[in-house]
Amino acid sequence: MDRKKGLKILIATSIIAIVLFSYLLSAHYSDKESTFCNFGEGLNCDIVNKSIYSELFGIPVALFGILTFLLVLCLSILSWKDYNSEMFGLKINSESMMNTIFWASIAGVLFALYLVYIEAFVLYSFCILCFGGDILIIITLATSYSLTRK
Repeated sequence: MDRKKGLKILIATSIIAIVLFSYLLSAHYSDKESTFCNFGEGLNCDIVNKSIYSELFGIPVALFGILTFLLVLCLSILSWKDYNSEMFGLKINSESMMNTIFWASIAGVLFALYLVYIEAFVLYSFCILCFGGDILIIITLATSYSLTRK
């Protein structure tokens, strides 16, 4: 994959993901029932997004999504601008930034698989917006993998 095209994909998916996870974070704290993505017991974002599994160490999972994609967005933009530096003896360049995005994406996909397991076998309800986030992290992983192979 062409580097610039891959970076455009990473930037676009990051922006979409930040918006999506921001909505989920807002819905997590809202007292009102979300009518946007609730289609009954089996497809209900509120069941998933307000369950005890929607937080890790008291922090909403949606916030972790926002932070992950902010990292991807910042590193993608820096890589686009061919940022090069050295910090604490470590070289920071496009290659190291793509590697960071790749490994963060692997962690994100593994965590997403855990959350899908919780939805399917514990909560018996799925969040379509969460699936959207899962798709975006998979796209990020595939794109970063393609960019790190060069």
